[in-house]
Parts: sequence; C-alpha cells; structure tokens
Amino acid sequence: MRHHRAAWRVERVGWAVGALALAATLLGAFGDGPLSHARRGSAGTLEVEYERLVRSSAPTALSIRVDPSVTPSGVLQLRIDQALVDRMEIDSIVPGPERQQAGPGYTQFLFNTAAGTTPAAIEFRFAPATFGKMRGGVSVEGRHRVLIEQYAYP
Repeated sequence: MRHHRAAWRVERVGWAVGALALAATLLGAFGDGPLSHARRGSAGTLEVEYERLVRSSAPTALSIRVDPSVTPSGVLQLRIDQALVDRMEIDSIVPGPERQQAGPGYTQFLFNTAAGTTPAAIEFRFAPATFGKMRGGVSVEGRHRVLIEQYAYP
C-alpha cells in the first residue's frame, strides 16, 4: 500500500509538470506568444518590437519605428550595439540602408527617410548565430537608446 501511495504522488507531480509545460507553451515560453513578444521604447521617439525567446538559427525579426521628430533632416542614423550585431546573422533589412559603417562598439545603419508625419519603419530579419542570452541597445545617433534582451535556445 505504501508503494502505491508513493507511485501515486510521483504520478501527480508528473501531471502537474506536464500541465505547467503545456501552459507555458501556449503562452509563448517556447516561441511565438504573449510571453515571448516584447515592445520597448517610446512611441514618441524610438520603439523596438522583438521576440524575447527565439530558436538559434531560426528566422526572427527586429522591427523598429522612429518618430519623424527624431530625424528632422530626413537621414536616420540607427545604431545597434556590436554585442548584438555579432550574435545575429542578418538575412535582410527592409528598407535597405543607404550605408552601413562600424563605430566604436556599434554598427551604424544610415537610411533616407521621407519628411512628414509618418514614423520610419525598419525591419531587420535575422537568425541568432548562437544560443544563449543576447543583449544590446538600439539607438538613433546614440540618443534614445532602447535596451533589448533575447534568449536564443538550441
């Protein structure tokens, strides 16, 4: 009888762990979902959308919106920390930058933006090059820095 009770407890713990794993999966802990989706920054300046949890070598995106008041000259100088760029295999950038250059600790992408009231929208499509924590900042000309953190699992 004692053996049956112990087995019953182990079975209950197994059911609880399975239920928690299923709930975490449905909420996006292992991919697309509310736990995984993140939006950082301010709609009035710089806003970055990304997935917190991604698979290494699987395609994902970093969507950036920049308010026109931040770039009155019509030239957007977007900087991404080198620590983040080094862990990305960038597939495409939409729209494509006019120029790309390295700076001390960052890579700068220059875009021509139309003057007006519509925010500039840029999307980096990439795959994480390695697994583990990816952390870095996105900024406009070194101002309005937004820190993002992603975790790429194998």
